[in-house]
Amino acid sequence: MPDNINEKNLKRVRFLESERLFLTPINEDDMDFHYFWDHERETQALDGGTHRPQNYENYKKEYYKDVYNNKKAMIFSIILKEDGTLIGIIVLFHISYFARTCDWGLKLDKPYRRRGIGREAARLLMEYVFEELGFVRLQSGTHHENTASIKLQESLGFVREGVFRKARLVNGEYLDSIHFAMLRDEYEKLYAQNRSR
Repeated sequence: MPDNINEKNLKRVRFLESERLFLTPINEDDMDFHYFWDHERETQALDGGTHRPQNYENYKKEYYKDVYNNKKAMIFSIILKEDGTLIGIIVLFHISYFARTCDWGLKLDKPYRRRGIGREAARLLMEYVFEELGFVRLQSGTHHENTASIKLQESLGFVREGVFRKARLVNGEYLDSIHFAMLRDEYEKLYAQNRSR
């Protein structure tokens, strides 16, 4: 795991902020964390696919091409307010400003899972998507063995819409892909009356 730049992280832009964390646009310093998480087998399996191993220089080139220049994605680093630790990333991707829909995904470093942090970051993103961007649909997917992701999405109010059988290859095994979505009217019923996270 790369060393964290905690003091520097605390000075970054707080684009979205909650009680324990803030979301900030990714920067070049975050690339080492992406490289680690994309190559660490347990995190990779939760992410839902088998990624091609790459050397650092090739990864860096693709990172700049696919991440920095991707107009259909917003990628945020998750920073703990307490000490500036970078603990994960949360993304919006396949953004359609015409249809007003997008997908989302979350990746947390292992020590910070199952502590409610993912839920806190997701709530920030949901509020941004539905209230600031005015989108009508937010969707996501995971595989059937990622029970933590399934529980998180269901607890947030996402609706399970379907299953794509054997659609994900994870560590040499084909797993079913579970798809979830939330519509703006569903979000408003669940959260419009209660702004607390």
